[in-house]
Amino acid sequence: MKRVLCWLLVLGALPLCGCAGRVELALMAVCLGVDADAAGITLTVKSPDYAGSGASEEQDGYMTLSAAGSDWTQAVAALQNQAPMSLQFGQLREVVISQNALENMPPYELLGRIDQLPGVRSHALVTVCPGTAKEFVENQKPVIGKRLSKYLDISMQYWERQGCIPATSLACALRDLSGSWRCPMLAWVSGEGQMGGYILGEEQNLYLSGREVQLCRLIQGETQHLLLHRAGRYYSVSPRRRARLTLETREGRDTLVLFLPVTAAYSVFENPPGPGLEETLRQEAEALIGKLQATGCDALGFGCAGVRQYATLLQWQQGDWPARYREADVRVEVDLRFRQQPIV
Repeated sequence: MKRVLCWLLVLGALPLCGCAGRVELALMAVCLGVDADAAGITLTVKSPDYAGSGASEEQDGYMTLSAAGSDWTQAVAALQNQAPMSLQFGQLREVVISQNALENMPPYELLGRIDQLPGVRSHALVTVCPGTAKEFVENQKPVIGKRLSKYLDISMQYWERQGCIPATSLACALRDLSGSWRCPMLAWVSGEGQMGGYILGEEQNLYLSGREVQLCRLIQGETQHLLLHRAGRYYSVSPRRRARLTLETREGRDTLVLFLPVTAAYSVFENPPGPGLEETLRQEAEALIGKLQATGCDALGFGCAGVRQYATLLQWQQGDWPARYREADVRVEVDLRFRQQPIV
């Protein structure tokens, strides 16, 4: 009897312990586009159309919202007012920024504003597009399957595995922009399916091709292969261990030194490679570093090695690294070894 009475008391108290408020629904943004010019800022989001009010065969069950304001605060407020329910960014997969926006707003301020959005997903990939981000986001649709978020995940993973785009998330871009010892490189995409890198240097008008991004990521140890062509044959080049970046200063002259240990695989049905492959890779690496220097972008992180030569951060800032980086000499040392590609 006591047990029955206890259960009755518990069941009677349940309504008193329940949540009195209603569950608030949220509209989860999958893509975010940012445009900015002298007139103001335009924000565009694509999210699932839960109500079906904007669903159509062309939209595949997704809705696009866009709003403008004279500044960031007004643009966000206008976008929230357009949404049928609370707009959240916890499922954000892609941040698309127009090239014009980066030319009209300081990158650190722009990315910092995005990072302050409600519940923003810091692992979202940051990309730059020609034209307007609004048009780019509007054209995003799941080519395979019905979920845009899943399709974007698969597409980005594919291009990242190929090494054709830098795997730069929102959090990583802000980290690299927070100090003067490294510059971030964002993914660059176009409607024609072209992939590459967008340099956030002192001059924001230079792109790296997909091939140059592959080499950049090989040096950083973020990709597992680079296809190298020499004398009519192709070799799969992979890092044997992490590359070493150092800064040598002698008689007031700086030299950027890259030591690149790699392995080149060739088919078991071919003869051992002849000489020259090491020189080809060295020339490509020197050309890449020279291109980054010309733009003032230390995407590889030579500044991370240079900052260790100073006792305090103030001394480092007074050393004028951007100017020294541009004028430094370059020396690339390639330690290349060969192995036969196993038969799969």
